[in-house]
Amino acid sequence: MENKKNMDSGTIEIHIEQLGPIRDSQIVLKPFMFFSGESGTGKSYTALLVHYIYCLLCNTALSDFFKELGVSYNQLMAEHPDDEAGVLYEFSLGQLEAWCSKAAVSYLGQMLGNPDLKAHISIRFKGVPDHYKYTFKKEVLNLSGDVMDYFDLIQLNNGHSVRVPHRSEKWGAIPLYLLFQISMKTIFGIKQSKTFLLPPSRGALVGLSDTTRWGVMASMGMYEEFLSDFSDLKAKKIDNADTRQQYKELSEKMLQGNIQIRENDLFYEQLGMEAPIPIMAAASSVKELTPFALMLQKEIVADYAILFEEPESHLHPEMQIQVADLLAYILNEGGRLQVTTHSDYFLRRINDLIRLHLLKKKMSEEAYTDFCQQHKLNPDITIPAEKVGAYYFQRQDTVVKILPQSAEEGIPFDTFSKVLKNEVTASSFVYDKLNELE
Repeated sequence: MENKKNMDSGTIEIHIEQLGPIRDSQIVLKPFMFFSGESGTGKSYTALLVHYIYCLLCNTALSDFFKELGVSYNQLMAEHPDDEAGVLYEFSLGQLEAWCSKAAVSYLGQMLGNPDLKAHISIRFKGVPDHYKYTFKKEVLNLSGDVMDYFDLIQLNNGHSVRVPHRSEKWGAIPLYLLFQISMKTIFGIKQSKTFLLPPSRGALVGLSDTTRWGVMASMGMYEEFLSDFSDLKAKKIDNADTRQQYKELSEKMLQGNIQIRENDLFYEQLGMEAPIPIMAAASSVKELTPFALMLQKEIVADYAILFEEPESHLHPEMQIQVADLLAYILNEGGRLQVTTHSDYFLRRINDLIRLHLLKKKMSEEAYTDFCQQHKLNPDITIPAEKVGAYYFQRQDTVVKILPQSAEEGIPFDTFSKVLKNEVTASSFVYDKLNELE
């Protein structure tokens, strides 16, 4: 497969006219996305919409678009039996966007266990061509001596191309959708080859056997996808012996131990313990983080576009801070993450890392290094504000509006500050009243 360097850049926008309680809102995809706000405001719905776009660009979901068009590579080539070159197929950006918008709602209904879900959204790909044309050219390659091999060179918009063995097995839409996927990923700077969904309450499933997990949850939307992702992760082998130890060390620091897989069963080996224990006997925090820890230990975490629902669940504040640092590290390694959160501690740390990046740009290298050493900060773990998309879900009477939040000096989290202020005020009243009566 040949790659033609593409210097274009684009953005992906989701316009939400109506989705659950959400009305008239818009989000723009960024590498690191945060969704915060009260419970029941549609954060998970929106995060799943973003996740679906990555399913299109990193998984095989995009093939459904070509199937709906009725496209078959072999049938298209059969229409040109004697042609040496020509146009194979064409479609418009409008066709793709209309299909994506419809398919995203279907996916959301499937994930939520509500196939009749009603929603009005539109997905827009900005900075990409309005029209897509596949062309073909027959090629003959002299492999060795008199041995000849015949190929069809398929090219998209005179850019990316792929050679397909001529008159070979049935390919369906594979050559077309792979070329289009590669083109879109290049434009949007997406390097991931797969997605991973970490839904709420995942820890309850991690501690069960594979058979039990599938029997209990196999037909329940997002948990079915999680189980499939998790099963593939467990089976994943590390092919590159030269990969860095950094991921493993970060995982060990986070869990104070390691996750082991023995005959497809999971065990937790805590530092200082004589023997590992079954994962079901481990703390809730360990079970919640086990899939994430395995990605780190296998050193493939940056290969995934990850939807991480409530990473703070069951975690002590100190561990929440460690997870925030880990996500920032993954971002800087090229990762893509979508996070829903209710945690003040977690967002405070994210804000600190955004501000630390600003300090890094304003200070000399020596002064910055000294500052980080003085305050026990890792100088290499920061978050560039331009990579962050932060959205606050605010109730307005009976509907919810998604409000974009500037990340230039940290993500605002007024809702947490308001609750904290009210709680401190109420606490002081109770304390003062108690002293009066003594």
